[in-house]
Amino acid sequence: PLVIADATCLTQAGYVGEDVESILFKLYLESGQDLERCQRGIVYLDESDKIRKSGGNVSISRDVSGEGVQHALLKIVEGNVINVPKEPGRKNPRGDFLQIDTSNILFICGGAFAGLERIINRRMDAASIGFGAQMKKSLDDLEVQGKYFDNAIPKDLVQYGMIPEFVGRFPVIVSTKGLDVKNLVDILTVPKNSLLKQYKFLFAMNDVDFHVTKEGLEEIAKTAFARGSGARGLRSITENVLMETMFVVPSIPNVHTVYLDEYAVRGERKPILLKDEMTIEKYEALVKERGEHPEDVDSAVRVHVPANIEEETDELSEDVA
Repeated sequence: PLVIADATCLTQAGYVGEDVESILFKLYLESGQDLERCQRGIVYLDESDKIRKSGGNVSISRDVSGEGVQHALLKIVEGNVINVPKEPGRKNPRGDFLQIDTSNILFICGGAFAGLERIINRRMDAASIGFGAQMKKSLDDLEVQGKYFDNAIPKDLVQYGMIPEFVGRFPVIVSTKGLDVKNLVDILTVPKNSLLKQYKFLFAMNDVDFHVTKEGLEEIAKTAFARGSGARGLRSITENVLMETMFVVPSIPNVHTVYLDEYAVRGERKPILLKDEMTIEKYEALVKERGEHPEDVDSAVRVHVPANIEEETDELSEDVA
């Protein structure tokens, strides 16, 4: 059994929030309440970089969601028999407890660890001058970040804010590479519930097909890559490009295909609407053969928002303001 837990909602025992024992209770439920299966399970603790110490200076208030959580996780990760309350929520001293042995449970902690590359950079590339000096590297480059993360050692994580006892209980430190343009294109198209398939379904509700060229997909991926927002940034880009199209298409008769290419993604013009007998193959052949602009091709029009709709939108925004 595998359970994915979020470290951001964990707090030290006695404070508002989930106790660390709730992770083991989730694993117990995931294993079908079979204690033997539960004790051979896998726990993935996501966002574990968010439980680092608040800062180097000692504060008056206790760090209940940072260092306190790390201390609470020590015994669980190390491998002990942990008393887990059967009823989640507030602990009841008279309540029933499950005794779960965590010796054979695999714990994996993951997180973005933003800023760790700067700590590794200071350690590896000390400031120097002369002919053999290390040149300054751009830490915003994903390839440079990946190489730094590959060279991470426990000392860097301790400097980042993790306590030495917690880091020492994880013998293997592995880093993942950042997504490149090809990966982002695959994310757009390959998964079962990919973004492209979602938009195809939305347009199909109005009996309209949705087509994106290979260059259009690459342009969306390049824009997301340049912004540095990763896979989560793909939706905001496609939503901005197709916002008007999704509202205009149902009111235009005879439209059967929405055609999106790299020019529409870059914002140089609106997406193309194919009508009547015009097919994708015909449209691409005509544009390639004659080199004409879309407005010169019959049965292929740009998305156009009527002026009265824009005026009504402006009036509505003024009323709201």
